[in-house]
Amino acid sequence: MKFLQGLATKLEHTLLLYGGWGLVGIATLDSAGLSMPGVKDFLLIYLSSRDPGKAWIYAAGCTLGTAAGSFFIYFIGHTGARLLKRKPSDREMSRAKKWLAKNDFLTVLVASLLPPPLPFKPILLGSGALRISPFRFTCALLLGGALRFGAEAWIGVRYGMGGEDFLKRNILWISLGFVALVVASALIHKWWRGAGDKDETSTTSAASSSGIQD
Repeated sequence: MKFLQGLATKLEHTLLLYGGWGLVGIATLDSAGLSMPGVKDFLLIYLSSRDPGKAWIYAAGCTLGTAAGSFFIYFIGHTGARLLKRKPSDREMSRAKKWLAKNDFLTVLVASLLPPPLPFKPILLGSGALRISPFRFTCALLLGGALRFGAEAWIGVRYGMGGEDFLKRNILWISLGFVALVVASALIHKWWRGAGDKDETSTTSAASSSGIQD
């Protein structure tokens, strides 16, 4: 553990010298398990404040790096489950895993929006172990990254060097705001689809009854 922490610190200091490319490297390694908590967020704000015209590029690079590193953890979970040569039974699955299996996209999306030190890697491992669709997994990561890092890039442009202090004071509320928006949208969408299915069922039943009477 100390070796990994020392390695992460050395790589962090080295990558910080490479600006935008270093940001991508830090985001990738941090998401892949070589923990550098908060570094990519504050570096993104710093770079965006220095060069506002490239803020969206930095946000995109951070998003792609995070997705790439997360896929490494996903692959570990997927490979470990595959070595068992069987899927876990319902009895073996906890409620959390069942929720992840049924709400994969939403769970990964919400987890990607939560600030450190809240656990994210267990979700990535669980996604791989339960063989969640790689496409849905990737889409959730990209959407979550676009929201999170897009907001941080905007903070850098808006508040300049003071953006780091602003993020430290408000990161929890910003993250919870995004999560609330995502969950509310998902619930509305689920309700809308449910209402549409009921209407379709009612219409089909009425048509069938009419046909019988005729």
